Amino acid sequence: MNWRLLWEDLRELPVLLRLGRAVRRCGPDGRETLGTLAREQAERFAGRTFLRFEHKTVSFGQYNEMVNRWTWVLRQAGVSPGEPIAILMENSPEFLFAEGAVAKRGAIGALLNTHLRGEPLAHVLRTSGARHVFVDAACLPALLELPEAAQYTIWALGSPSGLPPHVEPLESAVASADTTEPELPDIQGRHVFLYIYTSGTTGFPKAAVVRHARFMMGGLGLSALLGIGSDDVMYAPLPLYHGESNFVGFSVALRAGGGFASRRRFSASAFLDDVRRHGATAFVYVGELCRYLLRLPPRPDDREHSLRLAVGAGLRPEIWEAFQQRFGIGRIVEMYGATEGNIALINLRGRVGSVGRAHPFQHHRLKLARYDVERGELVRGPDGFLVECAVGEVGELLGRITRGGPMPYDGYTDPEASERKVVRNAFEPGDAYFRSGDLLRRDEDYYYYFVDRIGDTFRWKGENVSTQEVASILNRSPGVSETNVYGVTIPGHDGRAGMAAVVLLPGAEFDGRAFYATAEQLPSYARPLFVRLVPEMNVTGTLKQRKLELQRQGYDPKVVRDPLFVRDDEARAYVPLTPATYAAIVSGERKI
Repeated sequence: MNWRLLWEDLRELPVLLRLGRAVRRCGPDGRETLGTLAREQAERFAGRTFLRFEHKTVSFGQYNEMVNRWTWVLRQAGVSPGEPIAILMENSPEFLFAEGAVAKRGAIGALLNTHLRGEPLAHVLRTSGARHVFVDAACLPALLELPEAAQYTIWALGSPSGLPPHVEPLESAVASADTTEPELPDIQGRHVFLYIYTSGTTGFPKAAVVRHARFMMGGLGLSALLGIGSDDVMYAPLPLYHGESNFVGFSVALRAGGGFASRRRFSASAFLDDVRRHGATAFVYVGELCRYLLRLPPRPDDREHSLRLAVGAGLRPEIWEAFQQRFGIGRIVEMYGATEGNIALINLRGRVGSVGRAHPFQHHRLKLARYDVERGELVRGPDGFLVECAVGEVGELLGRITRGGPMPYDGYTDPEASERKVVRNAFEPGDAYFRSGDLLRRDEDYYYYFVDRIGDTFRWKGENVSTQEVASILNRSPGVSETNVYGVTIPGHDGRAGMAAVVLLPGAEFDGRAFYATAEQLPSYARPLFVRLVPEMNVTGTLKQRKLELQRQGYDPKVVRDPLFVRDDEARAYVPLTPATYAAIVSGERKI
């Protein structure tokens, strides 16, 4: 008997009870959707402010009325229940009107990344199966650039006089629409509600399936676990086409009868001003958002706000306590999950650096399996089954796929893509597990700790190098704001050598000796060979670092225009990488 595990589970037993209540109310057989909840909350809190976008506010009653109007537009356009509708909009109340209308009509909302252009945008539209597109003025030009744009019925926001003839004026259609409650179709929690797309960093984005049950259970479960009530305001400045802001921010605020605040695009410099203006008591983060806030020059009023809670994913251990202390955040709740997967971890007790633990008495659903980085595959033992990791050992996190249960595996709209995320006959004949694609470790209390993404970890000098763990050390170097670590190939050498793209703090200069001293805290094989100074980090719309383009550009001074440095162990410093030094490295003349 693991008494420590039992004690931790008993301490969090209320979590399991709340999860059970959520399953009963809005599980696969439940009838509760965003549409029904919007109507109920409008009846309860008609005049209470719900949405707060920059300088615009919308009450619960107004929100439900606008959702009804947008639902009427869908019905008049001939949209049927179960039919996909593409939503291509920056953060705005209108985005959430559209999402609510999709729920009331029983349609499927394909939430498109507003940063997509050209063929990637065309691809997600084609694969969504949508005939109609809701689009705002900012995204309309990208849509109209597509050769196949004429194939879609485009409903666009903006002045009707400024729209092309083949584009339907959405604002006038909504203004003349009926505000009465529409007749709701027979929709249950098991029916598909949204398509949310991957970032597409390794190919075209794939559509993850989100059912009504998952969306509604998230709001019900998290509002209880986080202690969010009707007096709270959730601030989530990240894109609403991403699950973090939508599920952890909007869904929770709607359920609690509280406020939801956002802005068109995230701005670090405007963050605290927004928080104060909206009276935010909680905010939704990804780790890099917190790093950007820390990068701002300290101000005497950094703690002058009403925030008591930060909830999100990806807060790295090396900045956790510094962020919490500087901004006076009373509670940080780190979480881990995948939109398409069946894994959910939550760190309710603020254990620094941990992405959380499974729900009480649900640990058997998760496994850490040994992974061979060099071969790029899970390790199977002599009996043909995967090898489970010991405490403290790094492995790929897997979630068992079963019929029913609180976390089904829904995967993607593409069956082949879904199957590629599954490992079968994993630990016993006939079983199946969802592959997270992430390397983690766990402690004796079953708290998990993120190590790296599979594919980001590389092998050098016969050892595995975790890019995340290296970056966490290098970020401590004087003058360094952020690093992005990746592996690059060198002729005549196996594996990949480490390279770090570095963003400096405002006004700082790169100190090659200080950076070398910091790198010495790492094992010799993990110390980056090359450093590239970049003015800003290349990230996705949800602030995830991009590595592939940096890897492709490599370390050739004739290709890379940014300042480049190479590790010089004799000088105990990182020194400028000259064309002559580069030539000596690739020819093998310079030993590395």
